[in-house]
Amino acid sequence: MRHLMAAGKSSMNIIYFFTGILIFLFFIQFAITSVREKKTRAIIVSLSSAILVAMIWFSCYILAPSNSPLLVIPIGVVVILLALYLLPYGKPQAIKTNPADERVDERDIMFAREEYEPGSKKYDVYYKMRPENKKIDDKIRKLPAILEPGGRYYDPALADYIIRLFDFNESMIAMVDGDVNPKKEDINPSAMTKQIKQMTLDLGADEVGVAGLNPAWVYSHAGRGPKEWGSPIENNHNYAIAFTLEMDYGHVEKSPYLTITEETARQYMHGALISIKLADYIRSLGYPARAHIAGSNYQIMLPPVAYDAGLGELGRHGYLISPKYGSRVRLGAVTTDLPLIADKPIAFGVQDFCEKCKKCAVNCPSNAIPYGDRTTVRGIEKWQLDMEACLMAWRALGSDCGLCMKSCPFSHPPAFVHDIVRLGIKNSPLARKISVWGDDLFYGKKAKY
Repeated sequence: MRHLMAAGKSSMNIIYFFTGILIFLFFIQFAITSVREKKTRAIIVSLSSAILVAMIWFSCYILAPSNSPLLVIPIGVVVILLALYLLPYGKPQAIKTNPADERVDERDIMFAREEYEPGSKKYDVYYKMRPENKKIDDKIRKLPAILEPGGRYYDPALADYIIRLFDFNESMIAMVDGDVNPKKEDINPSAMTKQIKQMTLDLGADEVGVAGLNPAWVYSHAGRGPKEWGSPIENNHNYAIAFTLEMDYGHVEKSPYLTITEETARQYMHGALISIKLADYIRSLGYPARAHIAGSNYQIMLPPVAYDAGLGELGRHGYLISPKYGSRVRLGAVTTDLPLIADKPIAFGVQDFCEKCKKCAVNCPSNAIPYGDRTTVRGIEKWQLDMEACLMAWRALGSDCGLCMKSCPFSHPPAFVHDIVRLGIKNSPLARKISVWGDDLFYGKKAKY
């Protein structure tokens, strides 16, 4: 019996020792990841944490009496904390949605309103219809346009290159729709959904999902593009195929410099090519399909469509947050009547996390992102942005800013340490509280640039 007790105590010593080793190695791995990401503060904090753990943990191991049962206590604390952090308990908040029947008029979005030049017919008609927007819109138009001289980070060579990327996007608008093959193929919806998803990924998308197209996400009237301004938008397709494109981490990290706009344009171009080819293939099967590409071509609002397709959740900053890539995604979509199987929205802790975090609001140069609670907008519980303030900051900076995307804790690139944190956020309310505090500790509250 004495031998068995001694063996048990010896085993406890070994478990204590290797538990400390694992904690130490986790912080070392964090430091290595931070070196790759060029995050100086995170390198210092993670290395300091590793050293502190080693000193305290192994000092206790050395100073404790031989085979001390007291070693059970720190092991138990670590096990309990890991269980509370990683094991699923409690259901994550889901976005409360009950979309109103009223559709959004594309003439009201900021990218349309900034184009209404004084003296033009659009200007006269629109501000007669919406006189409350005239004062702020005139103020915005007095600021230099993005990619034009006058913005704080204007770079003539890079701006010219980005303009050409956007122009190429605009040149593809004629290809977003086309003739449908009169011979309709017999389709197995389940098999076709798998095929379409794989094709979308093969064309270069990073994630893809299918949603039943909610009419609430279709604009009511045209505000931009080749369709006659103010004409009703008729898009009665049954489904939307939505996909994400990961934005390069290095480019996003250079926000708010013009490099972020270059990456935006590059991914929009990539998304246009994918959606145009996908829609073309679907029409060849005998079913209508329309690509929705960046610029002046959207007939639908992509973030809520992508949410319905199970690609992520809407965050405090208004972007879709992907479980894998966080806020660093651009969206593309095709609407169609091709029979498909729709995915379901997902919840992985974003609503609860964003309530606590507020880092995007702290880093927003225009205070366009609210610090307060969500409000109900057209039946959707969300954080409502001040889009006029946001666009004014874009014009003043000369880029599409990106500081909210850059500072979002979900935007860290996929890596072992970040994946552990994401798993905790998905599973545990405690993890969401700890992760907000931890991100501030390791990365700081304010993004550097």
